[in-house]
Amino acid sequence: MTGDSGKAATHWPLLDFMRANAALLVVFAHSRAFYFLNVDQIDRPGPLLWLFYFITDLGHQAVVIFFILSGFLIGGSLTKSIRQGRFDLVRYLIARFARIYAVYFPALIITQLIFLFGLLVLNDPPEGPLTSHLQLDFGGVAQAICFVSGLQGFSCRAWEQNPALWSLGYEWALYLFAPAILLAILWNASRGLRLLTLVLICAIALTICHYPKEAVFWFSAWFGGALSRHVLQSRPLPLPAGVAGVALIVAGMVLRHERVATELETDSMIAIGAAVAIACRPLVSFPLAPRFFGWAADFSYTLYAIHLPLVFFTVAAFQGAGFPRVNVAPAPAPFLELGVTIAVCVLGAFLVSRVFETRTGQIRSALMNLRQPAAGPPEDQAGAKTPQALEKTS
Repeated sequence: MTGDSGKAATHWPLLDFMRANAALLVVFAHSRAFYFLNVDQIDRPGPLLWLFYFITDLGHQAVVIFFILSGFLIGGSLTKSIRQGRFDLVRYLIARFARIYAVYFPALIITQLIFLFGLLVLNDPPEGPLTSHLQLDFGGVAQAICFVSGLQGFSCRAWEQNPALWSLGYEWALYLFAPAILLAILWNASRGLRLLTLVLICAIALTICHYPKEAVFWFSAWFGGALSRHVLQSRPLPLPAGVAGVALIVAGMVLRHERVATELETDSMIAIGAAVAIACRPLVSFPLAPRFFGWAADFSYTLYAIHLPLVFFTVAAFQGAGFPRVNVAPAPAPFLELGVTIAVCVLGAFLVSRVFETRTGQIRSALMNLRQPAAGPPEDQAGAKTPQALEKTS
């Protein structure tokens, strides 16, 4: 979900394309569910209608791609720094904290404000999208601590008013456990000792996880992305392999949409396909409208984090104005509602990102400055610089 807040020294346009489209697919899926019946309730849908339902049925699969991209960007650079002996735990945690919480904390506040405002100005019925998701308290002290710490979805249930934040709990947990896991894997020790350490670390992670079976997949997908970064840097795959990876992604999505395979099977296909695709240098460096998708990817994290409360509010507004919630068959009215809902989410996320997400670097720099010791005199009486003056920052 988060990716990198800035452009890497080597920029890969395909990553922006995938991040931007994955965020939109999540918005499509959550919005369409309020306005249209499920495709299995439609009598013999035509090709265009099948394509519409297919595209708007990929929200979960898009999250799989997010985890692969996160592993590629964060896990790949983390692995490289550990291998080169440059890993700085404090600097790493500050960077990850700034990236997550620059958007996560505002998302919690914005979600609550949207619900309070919506319930104040809209006459939402008991079964309406706002009232049915109403949860003005976090559900107790332990639950509140879990939410504020960013581990909802991983160590506790997700917040009803913004359930999409569940995946950020897994990502934050990955950021916390990934250094220990990678250090154990790359440790210059016997294979048995490394394996024992790795098992203990994973056991601790699974112990504090509320959904351990799901955690195994999401952790595996993230580290699969990190592995694809290593492959790209050491021995990139040829173009036919990358195209085969894209084909595997599409096949997994189609199979899941048609319900001919289990979710775990198709998620695994999509994860493997995405990891293979971004390990192919000719494919990952191919320019796909780089300016547009670079712009869209820059606020994809904010879009993911705040779109659901905006969807709830927009749906409630339409229902309050007399629009139908669903149609037996697709009609102009729900298509209009869907288009407006998506536009509200994109515009709202863009504006919010200008206030918060674009300042991630400033927040990181401010936290880095707090890490530095109090400044002493730049030079001692002999003219030699003090250790504080010699310390380099970045």
